[in-house]
Amino acid sequence: MCKMIEKGLVGLAPRRKRAGYTQETFAAELGVTRSLLAAWEVGRVWPSAGWLPKMADLLCCDIDALYERPKEEAAGGASPSPTDSIVAEEEC
Repeated sequence: MCKMIEKGLVGLAPRRKRAGYTQETFAAELGVTRSLLAAWEVGRVWPSAGWLPKMADLLCCDIDALYERPKEEAAGGASPSPTDSIVAEEEC
């Protein structure tokens, strides 16, 4: 099985957290339940393609980024500070 499928949308949770969303608040923005969002994040179920543009728009990233672990996390770097999400929101 493809590693991407086993891991789910590996970029979703880190980018959601960096943007300052909880699962509950992000799910509400999308109009889905928190449990469905959690299932998407761990790859238990996959969102239909129609959800990806809205997720990417809310997180100020492209759709491909939802499938990739953020560079600072992949490199074992420090977690972004709370001010990083402010900058990201302003750039969006």
